[in-house]
Amino acid sequence: MKVFVTSDIHGRFDVLGKIVDFIKEREDIELIILCGDITGDHLYRYFYELEDQQYEDYKKLKEMLRKLNRKVLFIQGNHDVFNVDKEDNDYLPNCKDEDLKNFVPIEYLNFSMYGTKREGNEEDMAQRLSKIEIDENSIIVSHLPPYKCLDSNIYKGSEAIRKIVKDKKPAYFFCGHVHAEFGVKKLYNTYVFNAACDETTTRGWIVELENGKYEKVIL
Repeated sequence: MKVFVTSDIHGRFDVLGKIVDFIKEREDIELIILCGDITGDHLYRYFYELEDQQYEDYKKLKEMLRKLNRKVLFIQGNHDVFNVDKEDNDYLPNCKDEDLKNFVPIEYLNFSMYGTKREGNEEDMAQRLSKIEIDENSIIVSHLPPYKCLDSNIYKGSEAIRKIVKDKKPAYFFCGHVHAEFGVKKLYNTYVFNAACDETTTRGWIVELENGKYEKVIL
């Protein structure tokens, strides 16, 4: 399977439009993966207003991607607080597609931003990750990167995630969050891809899962 991975669109539909146009020309891409922070940082007075505005972003994003007639998987990032539709099979924690059973979501955060149930600290992360089934065939879709791997001195990755990668050795680890650290590295036995777009560049990675070949995409 050949996948296109990107992250941190932040509700910029011009960015998503570039991605959609690109994928239309690439019939070899079977799956689109979004590693969180897909909706916008709207101005709001009350929290429910942000949820509602982001929900509208989410619906528009889904509609744009639906026109491609490709499989889609997404997770939520630290800026995403909208409520996902319960029947949305594209949301990786909901996905029941047997062909995608090796894809494992990690939405947990090692810091607090909005006070959501996905937020916490490194101890929370370690406890939560210990309950997830991960092996050498797993393909992790996370918002946070592992600690000291495609993170930065300002927005640190997770030490608990790094330990899981070391111990479980998943095949791939896709993430975003740290916009300045777009890149690919091998951590222990795992290929780690940071697929974050930044404020000026639309980008991602095409990865052929069977053989590990990859292609950088800058749009």
